[in-house]
Amino acid sequence: MKKFLLALMLFCTGIISLNATHNIAGEITTTCNSDGSITVRVTTYTNSLSPADRCELVVEWGDNVVQTIYRTNGIMNNVCTNAGDGVLVPNYANTKMNYYEATHTYSPGTYTIRIKDPNRVTGIENIPNSVNVPFYLQTTIVVDPNLGCNSSPQLTVIPLDKACRGSCFYHNPGAFDPDGDSLAYSIGPCLDTNGTPIVGYQFPDAAGGGVMSIDAITGDLSWCSPQLAGKYNVVIYIEEWRRLINGRREKIGTVLRDMSIDVIDNCNNDNPVIPDLPDLCVDAGTLVNFSFTVTDPNADNVRMEGYGGAFNVTPAATLSPVNVMQPTPLNATFNWQTDCDRVRLQPWTVTFKATDNGSPVQLVDIESVNITVVSPGPPTLTVAPQGSSMILNWGTNPCNPAGNPVLGYKIYRRQGPSGWNPAQCETGVPSSTGFVLIATVSGLNTLTYTDSNNGAGLIPGVDYCYRVHAYFLDGAESYASPEECSELKRDVPVITHVDVTSTSATTGTIDVHWVNALANGIDFDTTQHLPPYELRIFRNDGFVSNLSTQIQVASLTANAFYQLPTLFQDVNLNTAGTPYTYRIEFYSGANVDYLGFAQPASSVFLSTTPSDNQILLTWQDTTPWTNYQYAIFRFNNTTTTWDSIGLSTGNSYVDDSLVNGVQYCYYVKAHGSYFNALLPPLLLNRSQEKCDAPIDLTAPCPPNLGVHSDCFLALNQLQWTNPNNMNCGTDDVVSYNIWYTPTDSGSMIIIATILVSSDTTINFTNLTSVAGCYAVTAVDTFGNQSAFSNIVCVDNCPEYTLPNVFSPNGDNINDLFIPFPYRYVESIDIKIYDRWGMMVFTTTDPALNWDGRDRNTGRLCTDGVYYYVCTVNEIRLQGIVTREITGFFHLFGKDVRGE
Repeated sequence: MKKFLLALMLFCTGIISLNATHNIAGEITTTCNSDGSITVRVTTYTNSLSPADRCELVVEWGDNVVQTIYRTNGIMNNVCTNAGDGVLVPNYANTKMNYYEATHTYSPGTYTIRIKDPNRVTGIENIPNSVNVPFYLQTTIVVDPNLGCNSSPQLTVIPLDKACRGSCFYHNPGAFDPDGDSLAYSIGPCLDTNGTPIVGYQFPDAAGGGVMSIDAITGDLSWCSPQLAGKYNVVIYIEEWRRLINGRREKIGTVLRDMSIDVIDNCNNDNPVIPDLPDLCVDAGTLVNFSFTVTDPNADNVRMEGYGGAFNVTPAATLSPVNVMQPTPLNATFNWQTDCDRVRLQPWTVTFKATDNGSPVQLVDIESVNITVVSPGPPTLTVAPQGSSMILNWGTNPCNPAGNPVLGYKIYRRQGPSGWNPAQCETGVPSSTGFVLIATVSGLNTLTYTDSNNGAGLIPGVDYCYRVHAYFLDGAESYASPEECSELKRDVPVITHVDVTSTSATTGTIDVHWVNALANGIDFDTTQHLPPYELRIFRNDGFVSNLSTQIQVASLTANAFYQLPTLFQDVNLNTAGTPYTYRIEFYSGANVDYLGFAQPASSVFLSTTPSDNQILLTWQDTTPWTNYQYAIFRFNNTTTTWDSIGLSTGNSYVDDSLVNGVQYCYYVKAHGSYFNALLPPLLLNRSQEKCDAPIDLTAPCPPNLGVHSDCFLALNQLQWTNPNNMNCGTDDVVSYNIWYTPTDSGSMIIIATILVSSDTTINFTNLTSVAGCYAVTAVDTFGNQSAFSNIVCVDNCPEYTLPNVFSPNGDNINDLFIPFPYRYVESIDIKIYDRWGMMVFTTTDPALNWDGRDRNTGRLCTDGVYYYVCTVNEIRLQGIVTREITGFFHLFGKDVRGE
């Protein structure tokens, strides 16, 4: 009976193994429906002779829902009959393609969809015992209302392919993204049902020789060249990336494709050759048309195929001839009429595949071309001045793709014409043109913008130039609009000078100059704006013109326009300690009508920062004109004149080679201009005078430290470099501080000071512990201390060993139980037991000094074997470290004293 049961079990196991051996390759793809639900298609490729093929699979949706889904292809009369269903794959004997489909609704989140199906086909070279390894697929999706309805990449080339041993193998999955997202490719190991690499898995090139790689952008997989025949499986990951409105790229899905490569032996064939083809960038509406010649080293016939998203849109790309064996050399032609709906940030990848008719394996070559389609920009742009603003109007962007709509427009401004004309596919407005982004507006039909310089007003006399371009949902940008320039009307004064004419904390003076409105009847019409005229001058402390805190410092009137003044001197100021900003308002008529204001302008304010033998000068100003250069002046005590000592195009200058402790005085003269022919060409404005004395506040360079530690001699020797000799700008070190902490987590303290800079060695001897961390700092003649040198830590070598015998018999030889010479031990805790387990001695003294007497009775212990447990507290770099030692020793105690 037992034999019968055993035979039955073996028979059943054999049936299960046989029935479960069928999976070759596959993937999971998803499609987003209009209601937001997700339709999943699981595609598997299986052995058609295996009875394991089923009408259903179990899918894990990734949200704790598990569902049985059913086969949808090759079903007769809507009735699934397991092995009789599916679709046979041409050129792959006994192989079926099966679709299993279902629809699911998710909440927002990230989900991994999985299927697990026993088992793989037998004989996969790079998967040990593949016949008993379950088949596993997964796809990750992101459900996010902010991303819209998103579908996974779709794969147009089956994951089955053949290779010849000794010849390069090429494959491309033919992926395209229906939403226009960017795809990235990589390869990985086949996974087990936990989603981790199968134990013992090897990449095909590791198991079969050659080198396998994949182009991360085009998905072109190459294996040059397999050396061992057999079946191999590898995973291709297709990641889906989207550029968000904020410019950040985010991964929004990953498809795992498990593909099979069958390497055939004894091939006498070579790959056909497609020439290298360049990537293209074209304007929407361009007909892309090019031809190329395919050759074959063996003069085999060749069949051409084309893959990629361009073949799956309307109008679709075409390749001619296609799917027909033709003699070589073969002239192939690609055509694609682009339109606005093809505009997107990512290029369209078109993959050409040439397959020869060699035997026993038809070899291939693949070549991918990236085609970027860009949008024309707004066709027109007008710019008109209005008060202190510019009014911009532009034409609607010609392209507004259905799946990638225009989100709005970006507006750019610069001063003066750029002379820039966009090159082919140079979209947007590059920063190299000098344009600066000043605004972004939303909506395809938002076609106007008022530039008021964020409410501060634009500057009269400046030629403002503008460009506008559209931006799309995926981050793509159109070409820029034409460039248009304009100036504000000169209908208000223009400040030209805020010049510090004397420096004082109480009686300083500033001269303010301006040019009045241009009374030419166009900019300013005196027949429209009648006298009297008034200029009101306002002042603010600092660099900002604040209407709520400004002080009116003057009111200047005239009964005729030509009588208006152009100069005002402001007095009794703290020019030594405060910069000032001025603003001028313009009024006219008996009713004192407000006509506008001059853009505010500040004085130049100088600051100084002394250091070793030098002074750093920095300055600030806020002006409507451009200060393009600054002259630096220093007072000459010998000649009692101001000498020009340098020029700067920035806002700082270093005056060096000075004498510490000596006072030096400076001012800065700004050279500026509006660069306008109707305004003064050169505007000179001085800062206040500022005096300072250089002082050495610069710390020396830190030394470089080395430590030699001798644990046995209890010696630490420190040696370091003298910063005066390090060519680091230090030349006045006079002493050193030695820093120490006994543990690596402690705080450093000074333990020694060396008062001679040439003395760069110190020895610490007879140490109770060599453990610790050291650093050295250098100190200069002004008491400036360097940063720590490198910190060097050393450790102890603790030793504590007990003897295995002692004889407390009073003969003065080995009468005490003591350790061998020990070192770097803080304390111990020892307990000694007799053979009955009674404690006869205990101490915390590392020296022990046990005379063999029982702690309870005071009598000598009897001869015999004793056991000890000793906790040793060692002094180490990290602090006190506990170590436990145990052992036995013999006590021989016949006392010569008669005890």
